[in-house]
Amino acid sequence: MIPESLNVSWIAMQIATKVIVTLALIMLSVAAYRLALHPLACIPGPRAAAVSSIWLARHVRDGRMLELGKSLHKKYGHAVRVGPDEVWFDSKEAFRLVYGKSPKN
Repeated sequence: MIPESLNVSWIAMQIATKVIVTLALIMLSVAAYRLALHPLACIPGPRAAAVSSIWLARHVRDGRMLELGKSLHKKYGHAVRVGPDEVWFDSKEAFRLVYGKSPKN
């Protein structure tokens, strides 16, 4: 006969395993959606940036925003996806199209 404490531990381990597998599947599904099906999926940029905002937050924390913007636009073009729901543009024309007026020089 199996002791009751061992049986409870086994059930808890099964539940924990199912929760971890479910969370992993959810995270993979969200990543796949953001990379392939999201409305911004066609805009170039680092894949890590398309999946999570953590990528951009790390660069913000390190204080490298100016160099980051320049290097990303040089590598990917005038429009760059830097987050799951964020795009950077490098022209006044794009600013006008998005916000409806010209930025001050």
